[in-house]
Amino acid sequence: MRSFLASDRWMLGRGASRTRGALSLVWLAFILVPLVTAITNQGRGHGYVIAAAAVFTATYVGLVMVLFHDERHALRLVLFGLLLAVTIALTVADRPGWAFLFTYCSACAAMAAPLGFGFPAVLGCTVLAVVCSLLGGASNGAAIGYGASAIGIGLLMVLMRDLRTRNKELTEARAALAATAVIRERERFARDLHDLLGHTLSVIALKAELAGRLLPDSPQEAAGEVAEVEQVARQALGEVRQAVSGYRRPTLEGELAGARMALSAAGIEADVQRPPIAFDPDVEAVLAWAVREGATNVIRHSGARHCCVRVSARLGDAAVEVLDDGSAGAPVAGGGGTTDLNGNGGHGLAGLRERAEALRGRIEAGGRPEGGFRLAVSVPVLGDR
Repeated sequence: MRSFLASDRWMLGRGASRTRGALSLVWLAFILVPLVTAITNQGRGHGYVIAAAAVFTATYVGLVMVLFHDERHALRLVLFGLLLAVTIALTVADRPGWAFLFTYCSACAAMAAPLGFGFPAVLGCTVLAVVCSLLGGASNGAAIGYGASAIGIGLLMVLMRDLRTRNKELTEARAALAATAVIRERERFARDLHDLLGHTLSVIALKAELAGRLLPDSPQEAAGEVAEVEQVARQALGEVRQAVSGYRRPTLEGELAGARMALSAAGIEADVQRPPIAFDPDVEAVLAWAVREGATNVIRHSGARHCCVRVSARLGDAAVEVLDDGSAGAPVAGGGGTTDLNGNGGHGLAGLRERAEALRGRIEAGGRPEGGFRLAVSVPVLGDR
């Protein structure tokens, strides 16, 4: 297989080289036409004509090289001016048949002119082709033919340059979009990983602390708490693996069960209310994250004795409300949660807000008049988004 792919790449490269070689030969024949024409046509000032044709060919080759390999616009203008001067001199002073060189000038004008000025430059070369050929003694039909050739080739080169510019812009835009997508994916992964580990590590810490307190007097109960710590740790490991794989979507039932267990372990009475209604997977994921974030904040920062987690389904939207009777102050230092919707002090509510707003939902968080803290998240059902 490897040898086949290698031979295939070699054949493709060989084919591309042959194509480039053929194009080079065509271009070489094209640029030699003026010099061959000057040598094969006998007339007055034959040597001067050959010299002028040689200057034209050399200037044309140099201008083409500058167009593709040099960004100095002044040098481009100098070479193009010399090219145009030689063409005018040959057409007016020698014979009108040299007006075909304006086709070369028109092509170079389309490529050398600043962006947006390609068409006026081509039009100028076309006018010069008609006027100079008439001054040189060409018939009206011949002059029109020279002008048509100049404007036809020139406009084709304008279109090719525009296409090249658009392709370059498209490539840069794709690169920028790819970089933005990578940044957003990193932010999403960091947010999800923070939410996952912040909750589960809090539960592990609480249960380990509880096991330590129970160990002297109730070793069997302490062993039970340690077993639950192991279970939570294994569950967290599985969730992290799923998050890394990009397939994890939290479920409302799972988060409600986890919140009930975590609150109970923290010594907080939990009242969980959930209607027997199935939600759209995207809506359920946002509600599940809201339950997780709300429970984490209550455990870490509230000092509450009672917490109510209420899931509701009203006409047109679904909502989660987390209420506690603790203090509504700022997060403790070093905490991973937050009570600031702008994300000050942590990333939890800021990430939750991003998830809700992605589904045109809304989030409210703040102190309650009767004391405690309230977190409410509502998301429109699928048909209303």
